[in-house]
Amino acid sequence: MKQLTVEGLPFWKHLTDEQRAALQSCARVVHYGAGEVIRASGRECLGLLLIQQGGIRIYLLSEEGREATLSSMGAGEVCVLSASCMLSAITFEVEIQAERDTQAQVIPVQYLSQLMQENIYVENFIYKSAAERFSDAIQAVERMLFLTLEQRLVTYLLDETAKTGVGEIHATQEQIAVAIGSAREVVTRTLKKLANAGEVELFRGGVRILDRKALYGRI
Repeated sequence: MKQLTVEGLPFWKHLTDEQRAALQSCARVVHYGAGEVIRASGRECLGLLLIQQGGIRIYLLSEEGREATLSSMGAGEVCVLSASCMLSAITFEVEIQAERDTQAQVIPVQYLSQLMQENIYVENFIYKSAAERFSDAIQAVERMLFLTLEQRLVTYLLDETAKTGVGEIHATQEQIAVAIGSAREVVTRTLKKLANAGEVELFRGGVRILDRKALYGRI
């Protein structure tokens, strides 16, 4: 798959030659190791994140240290919440973490803010992308409020395997617990229940789907 770069952004064709040159000049490639925090409360605002390899997780962190995952993003996607400091409509802090080894191209917030003021197409792209992330956040809150733990776990398993097209997930039970906002012990107990029913198979560092239809029946 071709890597996403600034030249592939939807607003690229609407930039002037000077803006294109400046954008190419300021964009830089960054690398994050699996588990590394990309953005945290109190840190300097990063900028627009163009994910080229790997994947990231966007989540909320309470004062007590509890995490609530809002969404995950992978290669070919653009994260605008890493530049949320320049969006006045966003009044809460999000945390961003690399789920696995990740490479991305970053457009620094200083230039991005200037570009938004100069070009309506850039501004529209940023706010449209932010709105999509808000939709993900609302869906995450709805799952937390209205689905049982088993339903959240099954939904996660089905969604993750649907993204990759592979019938297994390579994630520890601790990572799965963090992703769905639960405790590892509860996730372990529920996974064993699904395994005993012959719907999943547990292996070291992951889960394999055996009966997708039966899992859908639990939602």
